[in-house]
Amino acid sequence: MAKGTEQTEQTEQTEQQAPASLPKVVNVKEEAFYSNCTMIETSPFDISILFGKVRRRSDEKGEQSLVEVYEKQVYLSHLQAKALFDALGRSLQALSRQQSAGAQTTPTQ
Repeated sequence: MAKGTEQTEQTEQTEQQAPASLPKVVNVKEEAFYSNCTMIETSPFDISILFGKVRRRSDEKGEQSLVEVYEKQVYLSHLQAKALFDALGRSLQALSRQQSAGAQTTPTQ
């Protein structure tokens, strides 16, 4: 085996082992974005979610219409998309249970 090939193999082994020993740091940016419409695109490699807003628009004649403006796009691996799907499902179920419990305890007039 050539010296260059051996060094490359050692580097690859070190790089594969390194992530397990590195500490995980989470940094949260507190930049909020409200979205009232989404579009989902899929590919064999990832899933893309486009977040947008429905806005009113006036044309030259002053006629009003609604337009969807997509401003943010997030790409997720299939595994991360599945985790997001599960987390959203749990959150929505909990919210539904809370709303049902609140409706049962609310007095009627």
